[in-house]
Amino acid sequence: MADDRAGKKEVKEKSVKSKEKKKRTGRKHESLKVWNYYEVKDGSVTRKRDNCSRCGPGTFLSEHKDRLYCGRCGFTQFEKKKVESAEPIPESAEPVPKSDEK
Repeated sequence: MADDRAGKKEVKEKSVKSKEKKKRTGRKHESLKVWNYYEVKDGSVTRKRDNCSRCGPGTFLSEHKDRLYCGRCGFTQFEKKKVESAEPIPESAEPVPKSDEK
């Protein structure tokens, strides 16, 4: 008998691997809540956040713990840190003399 496979290529079956669903990392995006940027008192509207000095009114600065940032132009305004000392140094205190030991 002649070989039936002569001239035909053998076809490999593809192995199908099931992939697990990827878990999302980070926070889910929340839509902007513009009503949190304004406050209405006695029929007048006031803005709660500062405006960007480069972009002008209508572009608010985002508030972080140590800075204000404009997402439109990249302007950053850093807040100055308040340094509080534990005990104030009195002005009449005499300096401690250094001992010369050899």
